[in-house]
Amino acid sequence: MDTDMDMEREGQVRLRAYAIWEREGRPEGGAERHWTRAEDELRAEGQDRTEAPAASTVDAGTGAEPDGSANREAQAGIKAGEG
Repeated sequence: MDTDMDMEREGQVRLRAYAIWEREGRPEGGAERHWTRAEDELRAEGQDRTEAPAASTVDAGTGAEPDGSANREAQAGIKAGEG
């Protein structure tokens, strides 16, 4: 018997597989390939969530991300309030 979690996961895979099918122009066949790709994408996203830091903070003095890279605004030379 399926658990609620299994049913939820299956629903997520079904929605993702459908989205993949639509993005590809709704081709005939390929359902198994879409399903497998959807499972792979969701699995990868789940791994990203568990490996990513809880929050990203920017050093206000340097505009740098924790990994040392500059944020987009700093790279573009845009300051808050300028348009």
